[in-house]
Amino acid sequence: ESCPEGILGERGPIYKYPDASRECRPCHENCTRGCLGPLLRDCLGETLPVSRKTPTVIAVMVVGGLFLSCSCILL
Repeated sequence: ESCPEGILGERGPIYKYPDASRECRPCHENCTRGCLGPLLRDCLGETLPVSRKTPTVIAVMVVGGLFLSCSCILL
């Protein structure tokens, strides 16, 4: 009636979810607390990592500013 949760496998616990035909299917391999479907976004209790572009943009602006300053001084 329900799918097993956290059965120990070779690489750690294995979680499963019931599909439309009520058969147990394995969750995505990176799900560590169970899931509602086969995709990584279907994992329970976890949020996907948010890409942080702000530090990269700031670093590019600083390097660009230094390059521009050095160019102006040399000219």
